[in-house]
Amino acid sequence: MAEVIVTVNGRAFPISCNPGEEQHIDELAEYLDVRVRQFRDTGTVHGDSKLFLLAGLTAADELFEAVGRLEALEQEVQSLKRFYDMTSREKLAAEANIAQVLDKVAERVRKLTEQVEASTNPKAKRSS
Repeated sequence: MAEVIVTVNGRAFPISCNPGEEQHIDELAEYLDVRVRQFRDTGTVHGDSKLFLLAGLTAADELFEAVGRLEALEQEVQSLKRFYDMTSREKLAAEANIAQVLDKVAERVRKLTEQVEASTNPKAKRSS
């Protein structure tokens, strides 16, 4: 286990963590310290417990809002994926329809070509 000493509201706290997590713990503590100092600097909140409680509640509120936004974005992504899948299927169906129409047109052109050749070919006229 690694240990890091963080300072919040001017007080040092030793925190155990996994090796390599020290910088992350420092960043979290700095975030909490900013929140605590914001409440302390208003002059209306007294006592470390209440300062820490309000800072924690503020952080929890921010987390809940972020989770809500994340869930909304995940739903939007799922909706866009469904739309993409639907339009992809529609595109494939349209391409298949176009291919069928082109096949029919090609067959019709082939038959017309045969008819034109037969009507202009002298050998074909004699056999009729």
